[in-house]
Amino acid sequence: MKQILLATALILVPVAGFTAFEVAFVGAAQATASLGDLSPMITIVSDVQKIAATGDFAAASTRVTDWETAWDASAAGMRPLNPDAWDNIDQASDHALKALRNGAPTADTVNPAVATLLAALTNPTAQ
Repeated sequence: MKQILLATALILVPVAGFTAFEVAFVGAAQATASLGDLSPMITIVSDVQKIAATGDFAAASTRVTDWETAWDASAAGMRPLNPDAWDNIDQASDHALKALRNGAPTADTVNPAVATLLAALTNPTAQ
């Protein structure tokens, strides 16, 4: 009987240890997985921010369409990599698009929305 208990303990202890490690460390690494190279998209949103800062919201709206096209085209590949980070950026994108496509966009709504989108692209895992 002692041998069975010892054999069970010798099996369960390492299995429990490895399982705890997998849950604590590997799961966390997967949760913060990269969405890939976002630099082309950061460039587009930076352009939008610079244009919007001049008050030319029509031109900023035109340039943000380039962002929207690139973002939508990459969604299928990026979203599975890190759904939470992707959602953070997507929500910020929705706000920026709405602010720019408002019937009468203003600097008070556009500039913070575009800045938030740029921040989300720079650090997608931030909340």
